[in-house]
Amino acid sequence: MFKKKIRLITLLLLCTSFMFISCSEQDKVAKTVLIKQSDIVLEKIAVDGMTCVGCEVTLEGAVLKIEGVTKVKASATDASAAVEFDKTKTDIKTIIKTIQDAGYKAKK
Repeated sequence: MFKKKIRLITLLLLCTSFMFISCSEQDKVAKTVLIKQSDIVLEKIAVDGMTCVGCEVTLEGAVLKIEGVTKVKASATDASAAVEFDKTKTDIKTIIKTIQDAGYKAKK
C-alpha cells in the first residue's frame, strides 16, 4: 500500500513538472513583432514534389522558420506555396532555397 502511494505521488510530480516545462517553453515562443504593412510581400511560388498533406506541413514548417515569414500556405493539389513575408527581413531567393533544402523543386 505504501509503495503504491509513493508511485502515485512520483507520477503526479512528474506530470506536474512536465506541465511547467511545457508552459515555460511556450512562453519563450510567444513574441510581439511590429511590421510595417508596406514591407509585407505576398508571393506565390511554384513547387514540384509535394504529394500529400504531410508534404504541405513539412514545407510550411521549414519556411515558417525563416525570420520575417509571417504566413505560409502550401498546396500539393495546386503545386504551389503562398508565402507572406517582411521584405526587410528576408527575400524570395532565401525562401526558394529553404523549400529546395526541404526536398522540393521551387521556382518563382
